[in-house]
Amino acid sequence: MKLEKISLIIMSVLLLTGIANAIDFAEPVRIEAAGKPVDTGNVGHAAPFVCDFDGDGVKDLLVGEFSGGVLWIYKNEGTNSKPKLGEGVKFKDGKPDGTVPCG
Repeated sequence: MKLEKISLIIMSVLLLTGIANAIDFAEPVRIEAAGKPVDTGNVGHAAPFVCDFDGDGVKDLLVGEFSGGVLWIYKNEGTNSKPKLGEGVKFKDGKPDGTVPCG
């Protein structure tokens, strides 16, 4: 509850000072991997994160799913300036499908 109030206060200050209106976002684009749109399933609540997952110097895409805590890894087969994501694979944690605890 406290965090919600603090967030509301911050947004109010930003709106009143005009800072929020000065932020210019790029047009949204559909992210593709292996030539198909990245799809996190029916539930939604995707949590994307970009990092060099495999240590090759090229940033990859990780996408966590709220439902079941599944973590998808999309390796970047291109470069940092021209990414080309490969097909997503589920994170394995020594099990058939590893999961990330949620909640």
